[in-house]
Amino acid sequence: MVAIPNGPDDLTAAWFSDAIGDGATCTSVRVAPIGVGVGLVGQLHACDLEWSGPAAGERPHRVVAKLAAAGVESRFVAMVLNMYGREVGFYRELSPHTSLDHPICYYADHEPESHDTVLLLEDVSSRGAQLDQIAGASLEAVEPALRAIAQLHAQWWEHERFAASGWLLRLCDDPYPAAVQLAYGAGWPNVQEHFAEQMTPRVRAFGDAYSEQIPAMFASLCDGPLTLSHADWRLDNLFFTSDPARPVIAVDWQLIDRSVGPRDVAYLVTQSLELSSTAEFVKALDIYLDELAASGVTVDRDWALLKYRQATRFGFVYPVVAGGSLTVEDPRHMTLCGTLLRRCVAAIDALDAYDLA
Repeated sequence: MVAIPNGPDDLTAAWFSDAIGDGATCTSVRVAPIGVGVGLVGQLHACDLEWSGPAAGERPHRVVAKLAAAGVESRFVAMVLNMYGREVGFYRELSPHTSLDHPICYYADHEPESHDTVLLLEDVSSRGAQLDQIAGASLEAVEPALRAIAQLHAQWWEHERFAASGWLLRLCDDPYPAAVQLAYGAGWPNVQEHFAEQMTPRVRAFGDAYSEQIPAMFASLCDGPLTLSHADWRLDNLFFTSDPARPVIAVDWQLIDRSVGPRDVAYLVTQSLELSSTAEFVKALDIYLDELAASGVTVDRDWALLKYRQATRFGFVYPVVAGGSLTVEDPRHMTLCGTLLRRCVAAIDALDAYDLA
């Protein structure tokens, strides 16, 4: 392994030669930041590379370098939740066995003590297009994503490989519940202030009581058959292609864990979709269950609907945690958090998920 870069200045031609040269020499590199302002706990840089030597034709000419956040304070949440370690673990151990389309990983390294991290990934933007998470999407538009996540879950349903991946924790395992409780407590006052127009008496009472219920909510999403959950299954992390055999490319595997399958479905629905009726919310689950069965896993629908409703209730945590650092000087962040909050409340209303055990 070569030294892990901490910023764009470390992404030199010499570094690329050492990291992925393998018979070729990187003669030049152009580095440009991407993903600024979308909430990434880290750094993304597009790197255009030129090579010479016998193996030059086999080397990538464009990669996305994904690095840890520049400072300890910026990377604190990622360190507590082992987000960098989880994503490197996915690409090192699980991605070769994962049929769901995802970026090619050319290089991965992670230092557990400092959490310095580097991933060199395929730039998939030429193979697919993203939908705008703020604008949201219809159920029809995201049906390929519902079917893709069902196929991923079926492939990893109660998989024996989990026992060998000690870093791949359940959602309910420490330190996740306590860390999320802390983040929720910091975010809830800010969200109430900035989105006062959304604070109906019922929403305010629900939000006030939410924190103390977090450990039980985490546990409820781990009490059934477990699978590999992407755990960040939303429009910002999905590229939709024109290839019917591989219609979805999934990026950002920093939050993977083991939990019940309907949890990922509810996350997509509560964070990314513009739905208007209870029937549409239920149809999203049914599309997922149909594909899950077609992929070889059949579950009790009543169980799945309960887990889906519990996960919908759980989804309220995301706009609140994201809203913890809200300022009026960040209009996109403000708009996104307000939109997610509105969608979450609409889903909780539609599925009658306020008072679930």
